[in-house]
Amino acid sequence: EIVHCSDDILPYVESYMKIEKFVEQYKSPTFDKYIITQMPDEMGREVQMPNFFMCGKRPDGDKRKNHPYMTRMYEHNLWLNYNEGLNFSSSVIHYDMNHQIMCQITGAKEWFFWDLKDDIDHIPMWSEYYQKSTHTAMGSDDSPIDGERVDLVKFPNFAKAKWYNTTMYPGDCLYTPALSLHYVRTTGRALAVMTMFQTEERYDAQCDVEAAHKANLTMADYDVMWSFPEEDPANLGWNMVKMGFPNWKRIYQGPLAQYAEARGGLTVKQLAGIVKKWLEGGWNKQWSSRVKVAFKGATESDKLTAEDVWQSKPIRWLLKDVAIHAEGGGRGDQEEGETVERYSLAGDGVRRYKHDEM
Repeated sequence: EIVHCSDDILPYVESYMKIEKFVEQYKSPTFDKYIITQMPDEMGREVQMPNFFMCGKRPDGDKRKNHPYMTRMYEHNLWLNYNEGLNFSSSVIHYDMNHQIMCQITGAKEWFFWDLKDDIDHIPMWSEYYQKSTHTAMGSDDSPIDGERVDLVKFPNFAKAKWYNTTMYPGDCLYTPALSLHYVRTTGRALAVMTMFQTEERYDAQCDVEAAHKANLTMADYDVMWSFPEEDPANLGWNMVKMGFPNWKRIYQGPLAQYAEARGGLTVKQLAGIVKKWLEGGWNKQWSSRVKVAFKGATESDKLTAEDVWQSKPIRWLLKDVAIHAEGGGRGDQEEGETVERYSLAGDGVRRYKHDEM
């Protein structure tokens, strides 16, 4: 059942501001925002991650030479908010499309879970993304039910849904599988970090499990799909929050490496032709120059090999920029002080305005 918004439905609001400005205000009782953002690369050096999610299978060319057991992680996130006394903040009831590992540093988070396979008929969602027969979904989804003010007159079947709960305290880490419906209450000065990997990742039976278990890695050690602010100021995604952006390795890098392998390498003309097709009408002189610079930086030969595609920084940067372009732009799209009101999960009905007080 699709639930339609009435005129009195408030939007989900996103704001863009620097962490330092947030910290200046977040203890004020009138400031009702919290941070959820990509983990800045430099901060990630201070966060040691558990190693139980190692040994994800990767193409040989994509394996990290010093850490071949390292799983290909999708995104690192930072959460920060402040709740004084008995106050708390809360999420909506929702599920996500990626497997997540959250670690609590300060404060506490109380989690409530429902099994979608058992209870989707009891819990309305905004969209029909979830398919019970296959336990798959076309995208993340939220429920219109307010976790703190459940209206059993309007949603009587919710009383039949069976829930589970647990509470995270400093030092605890929690693994939440994709498509796990959940609701979270946060108390205290709460700082948490999260990393995630996508559902297509699979276990590598050839993995050196012993070496993986001995690994002592920080967030910054991982070759995460999207980093922040990004690898270089020249990248289109520099200083851009890229949460939920496409898997450029799966969409571009893997197929390009297979193409190069099958043809004994790629010429710069062939690479340009592929990128031109990907850009779908966005090709111009700047992109032509961009491809030539990436090719020259990746190899001294007249052909780009599959190894070059997997391992060279210039090609990696090029493919990331193609993915940023596919998302509609790059630098300058997210300005500090900009607020986005989202009235639907599909991204439509979005209004943008500036709030000068930020």
